[in-house]
Amino acid sequence: MSLTSRIRIMALSSAMGIAIAASAHGAGYLSDLGLMTGAEKTIDVSDELPSLSGSFLAAQIATANGDDAAAIENYRRAIKLDPDNVGLKQALFAGLTGDGQIAEAIELLQDIPPEFQNQNINHAVVAANALKQKSWSQAVSRLKKVAGTDLDNMLAQLVVAWAQLGARDMEKAIAGASQIDGPDWMRMIKEYHTGLVLAASGKDSEAVTALEIAVSYRSVAGALTETYMRAMQALAISYARLGNLEKANSVLDEGLALISRHPALLALEASIANGDKPALLLKTAQQGAAEVFYNVGSAISRQGRSPFAQSHLQLAHFLAPQSDVVQFALGNVYQDQEKYLRANDLYTKVADTSPYFRSAQLEYAINLDRLDQFPTSEAVLSDLIAGDPDDLIAVLTLGGLYASKKSFDKAVSVYDAAISRISNPERLHWNIFYRRGIAHERLGEWPDAEADFKQALELYPEQPDVLNYLGYSWIDQGINLEEGLGMIRKAVELKPNSGFIIDSLGWAYYQLGRYEDAVVELETALEKMPSDPVIIDHLGDAYWKTGRKLEAVYQWRHAISSNPTEEDAAKIQEKIRHGLIN
Repeated sequence: MSLTSRIRIMALSSAMGIAIAASAHGAGYLSDLGLMTGAEKTIDVSDELPSLSGSFLAAQIATANGDDAAAIENYRRAIKLDPDNVGLKQALFAGLTGDGQIAEAIELLQDIPPEFQNQNINHAVVAANALKQKSWSQAVSRLKKVAGTDLDNMLAQLVVAWAQLGARDMEKAIAGASQIDGPDWMRMIKEYHTGLVLAASGKDSEAVTALEIAVSYRSVAGALTETYMRAMQALAISYARLGNLEKANSVLDEGLALISRHPALLALEASIANGDKPALLLKTAQQGAAEVFYNVGSAISRQGRSPFAQSHLQLAHFLAPQSDVVQFALGNVYQDQEKYLRANDLYTKVADTSPYFRSAQLEYAINLDRLDQFPTSEAVLSDLIAGDPDDLIAVLTLGGLYASKKSFDKAVSVYDAAISRISNPERLHWNIFYRRGIAHERLGEWPDAEADFKQALELYPEQPDVLNYLGYSWIDQGINLEEGLGMIRKAVELKPNSGFIIDSLGWAYYQLGRYEDAVVELETALEKMPSDPVIIDHLGDAYWKTGRKLEAVYQWRHAISSNPTEEDAAKIQEKIRHGLIN
């Protein structure tokens, strides 16, 4: 089984003859219940079924719902009731690994017979533990048992290469890595790690050659963003260590052209400008192996598969517990799963000397607000802005949180302070003018809002959100009608899949009395966002105006069931009772 796949007890029970129900309730008990998978069944049945079966099913459901703690607890309870059940132990092992309880997972392996330790996840965890203890040969022998996807095999070969470097056999390490072949993404990772192994061996000149090849695979940068940017960083470091500062800065410029505010590249750029000789990106075999797990985990996470990325990143964290990039990436994975407390625990462990400290604090603050701790969130963001008043991301985040709580006056104050520091506005500043314009408009300060929207468009002439907001505002006020409609049409052209912007076009037609055109656009908007109460309400109004009154009432009722605001709900109920009066 691939390391990227969760172990499923149902599959194991069939393959390994577990027969849980048979132990106490007869061989046909589970099948007679017509059991569904964890993804389909969402209730905790542990108190409704006999203990063993209930614990087993509760663990399955918890795993499907991403509740690691509940899954682990229920697997433990099931094992107490059936101590010889190898399949349950394997599932608990996988759960412990994904939850970061690696030491306990390793201890559990002592209760699983060697002949049953044949999953790739078993091999990876044992190898990681061996690497941590500098048992290089044990790590190599265990990793050679890995057999699975190209991704699994590449991961194993690269970790073997780092183990061989740990054993001070650089030739074997390089030879092992060089055997990897496949699509461009595999070649990029191979060359990156070859360069890292050479750099860790003090061979910066040879490292540069491999790293240059790695960054030449520009086409994979989107799918392997974190790894690609790490390769850029490693290449710049090697050039700087060789004394070729011009080339190092050229690499950094290229990287910052891709991600303008990349924390590690900005920190490295400042360090080189200060005359410092940068430290190696990685120094030890353990760090190298952790980097492999990090590269794979971050790539999987980018594909939206956070639960599968989690185990890889936990192994990276196990091998390199002080790594800021791993802590930050693992925090992001938990945040993507809406596990905000777990995410914040990791974000707060990122050292204040790390290039990722401010990014981690920013995510920490956002999560605090999600956890209904806005005063603390506000304080954290205010401290970030005080530390760097030019950090537009922190400014926009705090302003956005104020706006979400309808404290538009406070949002304006935050934006005012930041804008006062901008002597020569550039394209990158469009968003702060746009956000301040929205806050002014919400406060009823239209002249100030209009000036900000126009300034944003001067900086970014075809920004669809600004075109949409300004164009619709004009139409809503009955001014600049043709110019406003043209702006919204342009916004739709630039962002054809935005239900919000298409809704604006439909509602603009409605305001202009072009009801048939409004229906066409609003129906399209609803296809893009079928559960949005505002769009549904607008379509109901347009139907009414075109004489389709039964359909209008149907849409208004649909809008009520789609969780509109309290104010909107009251207005919609009036329309359901009396129709459109005007």
